[in-house]
Amino acid sequence: MGHLDKLTISRRVLKPRPPRRSENDRIEHYRDKLIANLEEQIELAEKVIADKPPTIKRRRGSTVRTVRPRLWWHEDAAGHVASYIFHNRIALTLKGGGRTIEVGPLRKLPATYRKVIAATRAGELDAALRSAARHSQSTWKA
Repeated sequence: MGHLDKLTISRRVLKPRPPRRSENDRIEHYRDKLIANLEEQIELAEKVIADKPPTIKRRRGSTVRTVRPRLWWHEDAAGHVASYIFHNRIALTLKGGGRTIEVGPLRKLPATYRKVIAATRAGELDAALRSAARHSQSTWKA
């Protein structure tokens, strides 16, 4: 008796695999992900401005954990803030080839991130998101 004789074989057709996302669906996904991350950074910035620890609560299944995510901005000794915009831990190349946004004082950071959200919704960051996505996919394959 062979090994295949021990298995139950049928002619049932399995459901086909769902189609891959189209390019437009992927860009919408990247935009939604970036907007969610920017809103999280706004929340963290508002906590730092209010002299509270920059922590948020994240839900994983049935548990809720307090985490301290990576901040996208840096404050120098003079109090000036510069910020990156990240997608998959890759800093986006923005208008003019730069990667940082000079904000000024920390209190202006939430308004700056809201402007970036508006630019994301308008599609101004689509090329940068595509580039970062291609870069992150190539690094994972290596």
